[in-house]
Amino acid sequence: MTDSESETRYLEDIRKRTIDCGEVTVSADDIVEFARQFDPLEIHTDPEAATESRFDGLIASGYHTLSLAVRRLVDEVRSERAVIAGLGIDDVRWHEPVRPGDTLSVETTILETRPSEGDPTTGVVRERISVTNQSGTEVLSLENRELVERRDTEHRSASS
Repeated sequence: MTDSESETRYLEDIRKRTIDCGEVTVSADDIVEFARQFDPLEIHTDPEAATESRFDGLIASGYHTLSLAVRRLVDEVRSERAVIAGLGIDDVRWHEPVRPGDTLSVETTILETRPSEGDPTTGVVRERISVTNQSGTEVLSLENRELVERRDTEHRSASS
């Protein structure tokens, strides 16, 4: 990673574009472990019982898929941004089940950046996150908004 790649990115540095956040492969053990703790339905925790379901086998909890996507996003994008907090997630859609052995690709598309209405030292980033499996089928999509710091020191000192 170069120095310019590791710099903190403020609102003014974030441009409309699509960013590849990498891949993660989901195992049956991962699915069961997450589900036992957070979403203990048989379709997520019991491979044998799951074969009798409409899904004909074990599938990941949608929240597990969402968590995996957020982790990729944090590792690849958010760790460089001057993120203050998440503001909300809209239009979460689970399009297809995620199965053991699926390799998920995560990408985010910056849709909008704008200064905050109430605080000139901050701004809002709105992005669309898409998760696809190894066949290119979209399994999860959502829109995310987060609050980020502004670089502009004039705005910073004006609010102090």
